[in-house]
Amino acid sequence: MNAKSTPELIYEPTMLDKAQAAWGPDMPEWIRELAGLASRSSLNAAAKRLGYSPATLSQTLANKYPGDLEKLAATVRGALMGETVVCPVLGTIGRDACLAWQSKPRAVTNAVRTRVFRACRSGCPNSRLKPAHPEARHAE
Repeated sequence: MNAKSTPELIYEPTMLDKAQAAWGPDMPEWIRELAGLASRSSLNAAAKRLGYSPATLSQTLANKYPGDLEKLAATVRGALMGETVVCPVLGTIGRDACLAWQSKPRAVTNAVRTRVFRACRSGCPNSRLKPAHPEARHAE
């Protein structure tokens, strides 16, 4: 007797499943959001949207990322969870946009960019950068 066999369904764990296994019951909400994005789209698409490498996001979801988790958390909160900050130059912006502005170099041909560059380095409460030394400001 030659009966047709039905293919076995193999459960492939989602990124959320993997994150829950790695982080346990105390998984931060931003990790849940990141894992959800990676599960809905892909790890590569999530990485592209957030400006990180897929390897960084994979290590983060596995609770093994040795880098700056606070910066990544702030990016996720801004990009996926709607967290905003008040920039002294630009007004209310997403936390992820704030971090992106902080990493931009000064552009003498762009007045807004120069003002943001200076504000980020002059004690802005949202900045993760250390304030510039007074001697460095004269070199600008």
